[in-house]
Amino acid sequence: MPKFKISMKNTNEKFVSGNGETIILTNTEYDPAMWIVEIFKKSMFGKKKTGSYWFSHKEDAEDFVTDYVKK
Repeated sequence: MPKFKISMKNTNEKFVSGNGETIILTNTEYDPAMWIVEIFKKSMFGKKKTGSYWFSHKEDAEDFVTDYVKK
């Protein structure tokens, strides 16, 4: 029986909230079970991470991002 290699790509989706924060939804091939939402705010010296949220399901992470962008 032949062996198949499952190839997965890293996922990085970028969103911008109503108040100018950058939200990045990430899923890596090294830990495909985790979906990470990172929130960045512009500051005088670049970007500052203001939040990091971890989800085990893509749908939960997408729902969080959708709600966050609306506020």
